[in-house]
Amino acid sequence: NDSKATVSVLYWIPSIMMLAAIVVCLLAQGPTPAQRAKELLAKMNLDEKVSMVHGSDYLSSDYVGTIQGVKRLGIPDITMNDGPQGFRAVHHPGTTTQWPSGLTIGATFDVAAARLWGTSMGKEFSMKGADIQLGPGVCVARVPYCGRNFEYISGEDPFLGKAMVGPAIQGIQSNGVMANVKHFILNNQETNRRTVSSNVDERTLMEIYAPPFEGAVRSGVYTAMCSYNKINNVHACQNSHTMNTILKGEMNFTGWVMSDWTATHSTRDSALGGLDVEMPLWEYFGDALKLAVADGSVPESVVDDKVYRILLSMFSIGIMDRPNPTGNPGANVTSPEHVTIARQLAESAAVLLKNTNNVLPFQSPSKIAVFGAAASTSPIAGGTGSGKVTPDHVTTILQGVQWEFPGADVTYYDGDDTGKAAQMAAAADVAVVVLATIS
Repeated sequence: NDSKATVSVLYWIPSIMMLAAIVVCLLAQGPTPAQRAKELLAKMNLDEKVSMVHGSDYLSSDYVGTIQGVKRLGIPDITMNDGPQGFRAVHHPGTTTQWPSGLTIGATFDVAAARLWGTSMGKEFSMKGADIQLGPGVCVARVPYCGRNFEYISGEDPFLGKAMVGPAIQGIQSNGVMANVKHFILNNQETNRRTVSSNVDERTLMEIYAPPFEGAVRSGVYTAMCSYNKINNVHACQNSHTMNTILKGEMNFTGWVMSDWTATHSTRDSALGGLDVEMPLWEYFGDALKLAVADGSVPESVVDDKVYRILLSMFSIGIMDRPNPTGNPGANVTSPEHVTIARQLAESAAVLLKNTNNVLPFQSPSKIAVFGAAASTSPIAGGTGSGKVTPDHVTTILQGVQWEFPGADVTYYDGDDTGKAAQMAAAADVAVVVLATIS
């Protein structure tokens, strides 16, 4: 019997040792981001909580948006900046790389290109000291003249958007910078964008418009931005069905939702509807929110959930455990390496639709005529608005042709007089016509 007992004890020793080792490893790892967020939230008073669910004065800042931290508890400010094609350095133009647009990256159909694009942009945001990159944009293009189509990586294809957005987000967030997927949801035109209602049935919403956002959630995106438009006659930033039921419910989004700038329209309805942060200021989520908590129209537990989501993202991305800020908004963060990557990414998106008589590539022509204002006098290198990035230089198509064929006689005309343009083209070996417009 003694020998059997000894054998039995010896049999259990390895299991006990393994269990002990697991416990030691877990203790050594320390509390999880979720545990740390809950512990910190428990130490906050209502004023401190409310200070973290709206923007602070951004007009004197180098960033387009800032959420005030809580110094008493060691919570730093959260800084964020446009946009989906790179850091929009309004006060320091020319100090960042003008990356290809989201639509351009979508046209590569290359997830590795999307990852490289995101990683490269995220690095510059980190070097600029930003905690959040306000991008990528993923709305499916349904209105061809939508002013923001160039920002959106999905193009017209929800499956493409779902496949491409994940690598881009993972690239951005690999630099310790939170990505922001936008604009949730059905933001398909700029005309009357603050009043228009995108009316859609549930199946169409879920099959056409939701997949790119689902791809973003699955990739671990930390923040989202609700849009200006209404959805079935309810403002997007107070639409409980889209934000609570679909985004936070069915998609299991554990991050937080900020409004597009001044897209918040209420206190109670927005707070209960799923909006977590009003940007860029505090018309509805400042004193008005504290009053709503006091009169019981908004439970404090709702505010707690918003702040918890923010703190969870900060602990998860590492903001709470690193020097803050990570960089300087005035720093010049572009580089020859990044310019080369940007050009290669843009090249990989180009599609040759027709090549009659194999005219391309050119076979060392001696006389080249280049036409179009966009080729020289009015080049279009990027979009405008929140997606605008001012590069430190622009190489025009005319310059590119001159550099590629230094021995050729290269002439240029903007094309205003079609008769003159036809004569110049007839006298040349090849004619390059550049047509472009901007919304």
